[in-house]
Amino acid sequence: MDPARYDETAHPRVSFADPARDDFELELSARALEQDVPLLAICRGMQVLNVAAGGTLVQDIPSEVPGAGNHAVAEPRNATAHPIAIAPGSRLASILGRTIAQVNSRHHQAVSRTAPGLIATATAPDGIVEAVEKPDAPFCVGVEWHPENFVEGGEFAGLFRGLVIAAQERNRTQG
Repeated sequence: MDPARYDETAHPRVSFADPARDDFELELSARALEQDVPLLAICRGMQVLNVAAGGTLVQDIPSEVPGAGNHAVAEPRNATAHPIAIAPGSRLASILGRTIAQVNSRHHQAVSRTAPGLIATATAPDGIVEAVEKPDAPFCVGVEWHPENFVEGGEFAGLFRGLVIAAQERNRTQG
């Protein structure tokens, strides 16, 4: 995402931004937030969600976060890269039924300043935000890892179940 979207100058390692994609995804996220559309934002989706709601990003974890762990383990897709600590009492902790999980990781950017209205609900050992949620929304969860890569093990199936249930409930109540 173009750092100008959150009033920052591009870091030298930010080499490509697609303005049309940024426009579309930021507008989509903003409208979903405004209309309380159930939302599960994954990886870049979490970053877009945070920027759309008024937050900022770490543009390049390896060069901007001293002592950062490896957040770019590409293969295999379901290889765990690091643990996350999940905030007790958060929607994420409730969905997963635990406060610690092992996740994969394929990103070089992350949430820096969490947007107003969102709360950080999981972090990696190096402090990188790994999940956000909007507590007053019917369902608004963002995760930095790729839960879809763990389908066979089912570790994160609750995220998708929660999204579907919230969407069904919204459809039922709005006709």
